[in-house]
Amino acid sequence: MFSIYQLFGVNSKEQFADLISAKEHQDIIRQHRSELISSRIYPFALVFAVLVPVWGILDLIFLPAEVSMQFMVMRLISGGIFLALAFVTKKLKIGTKRALTCLVVMLMVPTLFYQFSTPLIEKSELTGIADILIHLYGLLPYVVIASLALFPLTLKEFSVLSLVLGGLSCVGLYRADSSDITMLLVQMWLLMVILGVSMFSSLQQVRYLISQTVKASYDGLTKLLTRRAGMDIMESLFRATGLQHSNFSVLFIDLDKFKSINDTLGHDMGDDILKQAAKALGNSIRRGDAAIRWGGEEFVILLPHTDADAAKIVVQRIMENGLATLPNGKRVTASIGMAEQAEDDTASWKELVECADRRLYEAKQSGRAKCICPDGTEVKFLEPCDYQIC
Repeated sequence: MFSIYQLFGVNSKEQFADLISAKEHQDIIRQHRSELISSRIYPFALVFAVLVPVWGILDLIFLPAEVSMQFMVMRLISGGIFLALAFVTKKLKIGTKRALTCLVVMLMVPTLFYQFSTPLIEKSELTGIADILIHLYGLLPYVVIASLALFPLTLKEFSVLSLVLGGLSCVGLYRADSSDITMLLVQMWLLMVILGVSMFSSLQQVRYLISQTVKASYDGLTKLLTRRAGMDIMESLFRATGLQHSNFSVLFIDLDKFKSINDTLGHDMGDDILKQAAKALGNSIRRGDAAIRWGGEEFVILLPHTDADAAKIVVQRIMENGLATLPNGKRVTASIGMAEQAEDDTASWKELVECADRRLYEAKQSGRAKCICPDGTEVKFLEPCDYQIC
């Protein structure tokens, strides 16, 4: 039976919700989407920064002087804004909100240009090439609406943008063609058709982006973030918490004597233990935290806005919930190293991970089944690492 999910290429209510709003998007998806939006703004902004003022030469040649000079002023202002957008999206790393703000600014420039140019055009009687130039200006609303199709926007974002841009465009069309109601209705109908096509294209980009990001960023066995994706998120979180003067803790986790499990019970059981541990870690952290499969039986937990004392609570919760259970009923333990950005005075996320790794090694050397904290204290599993296969 046909459903609305099939229309948008998704299979569930949750996937459809991701097309409607970015509220529940994971950090890695937010990051990739903002990078994609920025990367598409940059070339357009750079080209328009050059072409918009240069096009003014044609205005000076073919349009009346009083009109062309006002157009040139608007073109120079527009070119300056486009140049600033090109710089921001190329040189600076920006989040989703700033990327969307840059997109709004880029689309508002030609929209407002059209609004201000309409009354100037109405005052002039033009023929020949000048008349052709003016008709080209009349295409701006359609170009702006069509350009929305180039960006991965959720339905909520697209709706807000289309209401603002479409509303302004309709006002401009009314001011230009209010004397011919039939032509005005045709133009508005065409605008709505372009808007619908752009919306479908934009939502499909969001769907494809989420699909590809999930495939590339999540480990096939444990469903946790891959090391590469986790490093990208860690870099962003480290920078963000630093700017906000907030805490950032990291847990480096290594399952105790995992090689013995593989050698004694087989790799299938080893894979099952990894799945259990990954699920347990995911259930023990907040939505804003992140769990990474660092490699083999090693995991890294990112705890933004969390100091060492709060991170100890997370460790205790992990230990109480348990990581995995062997067929003989014994619970699998782990050696854990904790590091905290402010307390360890780390200048980069790499130093933070290295600090946690050193404490992990210390935990393994001093008996396993424990967590070594930044202040030197230990948090221990209730059950020691004494399962017989060790």
